Amino acid sequence: MRIIKEFTEKELRVVLDDFYSYFQSGFEFEEFLKPFLETIGLTEVFVTKKTGDGGVDLTAVKEGISEINNVDSVKYRIQAKRNAPNSTISPEKIDALRGNLGFNEKGLFITTAKVSAKAKEQAVTKDPYKPVYVIDGIELVQICIDKQIGFAYKPVFSKGALDTFTNKKILVTPPTLPSTTNEYVEKTITTNDVRGRILSLPRVIIDGIKSNKQKQSMELIVNGEDRYAVTFCPSRNYLSQVTDIFRKYGLLQEDGAIVEKNTKWAIDDNQTIYLTIM
Repeated sequence: MRIIKEFTEKELRVVLDDFYSYFQSGFEFEEFLKPFLETIGLTEVFVTKKTGDGGVDLTAVKEGISEINNVDSVKYRIQAKRNAPNSTISPEKIDALRGNLGFNEKGLFITTAKVSAKAKEQAVTKDPYKPVYVIDGIELVQICIDKQIGFAYKPVFSKGALDTFTNKKILVTPPTLPSTTNEYVEKTITTNDVRGRILSLPRVIIDGIKSNKQKQSMELIVNGEDRYAVTFCPSRNYLSQVTDIFRKYGLLQEDGAIVEKNTKWAIDDNQTIYLTIM
């Protein structure tokens, strides 16, 4: 179980301003991204020649399965933009990175500025063979906070988090999944899920959904008894309208603490999704 205090939007904006001011130039920001990308799981991170032409700033690799000689590894081409936190990145600037992508490559656009939710979604869906993933300023500092990159902490007592740790206020005993479902798969509901008020789906659930590539309403049964109408978003493979679930099952505490929890997932032939929160 992992617990972190949720920051308000105003607090994050203040942190982002300090974070942005730390870097004296775009080149310094690019150099920072090398250890940052390594920390979040990428390898072979390389800062490209500093030409200042607005092209690819770094490259990196997401390793595949070593037993099959990494034939499924993916190369990322990364663009870094140290722009003012109150400025907004246009979709055209993100699209420009796509033009530098080759076969089996993905783009990663990282900026200290704002990027709209629509622009982020379109960056992934516009060309599924050359997706560009976007990390904007707020997301960047959230990741740094989670990974303890450049942040010092004061302990904050959370009664709700301690209740969870000592097994108080357990609402239901997690049941076994219905026999009508396929085999279950386990997954952790992460801090980023709770912050984003979404449930990222395991691949087996995504594969079991008969999707027309449009957002669609689905039924989610939590711990065998609570039924929720949620929305499946195929462009990012998550469920939305889940805040009530987070609050009821202790992932989002009254005092703002976030608690990561392990879960079990399954889906039946009627497209009903079953979630067991441990």
